[in-house]
Parts: sequence; structure tokens; C-alpha cells
Amino acid sequence: MQDADYRRLVEDSPLATLLVHPTAGGWRTTWANTAAVELLAHPELEQPAGVALSDLLHPDDLAGAVAVLDRGLTGDRAAFEWRFVRPDGTTVTVEVLMGPAGPLAAGDGTLGLACWDVSRHVARTRDLAHRATHDPLTGLPDRGLLEDRWVRARSRARRTGSVPVVAFCDVDGLKDLNDAHGHLVGDAALVRIAERLSGASRAEDTVARFGGDEFVVLAESAPDVEPQALAQRLREAVADVPVELPDGSTLRVSCSVGLVVDDPAASPAEVLARADRHMYEDKRRRRS
Repeated sequence: MQDADYRRLVEDSPLATLLVHPTAGGWRTTWANTAAVELLAHPELEQPAGVALSDLLHPDDLAGAVAVLDRGLTGDRAAFEWRFVRPDGTTVTVEVLMGPAGPLAAGDGTLGLACWDVSRHVARTRDLAHRATHDPLTGLPDRGLLEDRWVRARSRARRTGSVPVVAFCDVDGLKDLNDAHGHLVGDAALVRIAERLSGASRAEDTVARFGGDEFVVLAESAPDVEPQALAQRLREAVADVPVELPDGSTLRVSCSVGLVVDDPAASPAEVLARADRHMYEDKRRRRS
């Protein structure tokens, strides 16, 4: 195949292809086909000077990509997942296969990069992973993720000596709300309550939907948490939730909270049972 034919073949290919070459200032592109220019939305790729790889790659991926390029061709045809950043700031995730530049080479050391756009696949994978560990209604972590984070919190506690505080929260009267106004209204209330509990907690805490009308807050660093203040903050957060009813009116809900300091010698189920008992004591106390 003549060089001109090879260039035409690669230029017209729907597969985004870049040529990169090492320079004193780092790796730069020396050529890009139309598919690469469109994928990366970077008009300077068409310029003779090309674009510095550091201006194309996500900062978190740059060092790894440079190490791969510096190593050069090793006979291993493994693909690499890199993120490119477009001029408008959006990111595209590509699977890159590195190979010889062939007749398009601009000089010694030039490498060819064949790039597949896998952004949708990556997003789909992340979405599935999120759905597998989060409650579909509220978006909060589910029981499995709560238990996983609890194990990690206990591991950190063994190093720091600071055990978590566990708050068991039960929404008062949700069954009555569902019976009187329907589950759509009850579900809307749960979503708002989840938002309020998350807003009343710290970023490092885990707010999980345990099931039905029950939520669990795992607050790390017990010395920094005043249990009664936390319980009151959670109650007030839920009490501030106005639930809109079908007739246009609103009502406010409440929740009962039971707190315990974690006991690493007990199973999470045993600790939650203690918190559950404290929650029912709180419910009875507030009803009397």
C-alpha cells in the first residue's frame, strides 16, 4: 500500500487516531484524523504544531499515560483507559491501543494511538454499580453499602480509638400517611426526609435507608459527636419537611431517633437492635 493510500485509509476511518511524538517539552500530537478532531473537539489538533498531551489528558491520567508512552512498544497490545478533556471542559473517556505509526510517522519515536469512545459504557457501568448499592427511591446507600462502610469505620476506629455513633431513625406515622393519601405521597415524603437527614449530617457520615420508613446514620469520630445534639438535629431536620397533599394542603412529619455508641465487639445487627430499642423509647417518650 502506498503512503498516500495508507493516509487516506486512516484519515477516513471512523476510529479516532492520533500520532504523538516525544519532544523536550513532553509528548505532542503531530497528526490527527477527522474522527479524532471531532471526538476531542479540539481544532488545534489539525495544526502542524499539534497539541501538548498535557493539554489533552485529564490531570489524573497524565502521569500514567506518559509512563506508558515513554516505555514505548513492548509487544503487549493491552488497551489503556484514559480521559481526554475537551476545550469546553467536558470529559470523554477513551480506550487507547498504542501501536506503530507506520507510514504516517513524523520521525523516530512517533507512536500511533487508536482511540475508542467508551464514555457511555463507563457511565453505564458506574450507574449500574450505584444502583446495586443505593436505594432506588431516595438514592441513599442501602443496607449492604451501610454495612461495608461500617466495617471500614470500625477498621479506622481500631487505629484511632474513636468509634462511630449509630443513629436509628424511624419516620412517625408513615403508614397512616400512605393509607390516607396514597403511596406516592408517602414516597415523596421519604425522598424529602432523605434529603433533610443528609443535610443535617456531615460529609463523612453515612445516611442510609434501612428499609420502609427507617433510616440509619453512621457518624464517625464519636468524640466529635454529642449524641443528644445529633438526635435533636435529626429530629428537627425531619420536622422541617412539609409534605404536600393531593388537595394542595401540607402537613409536617416527625421522626423518632435512637442513638448508641458503636460496640466493635458486637455485630452490626446487635448494635442496631440496641439503637432500635432506644428509638422506641424515644417514640413512647415523645407521645406521652
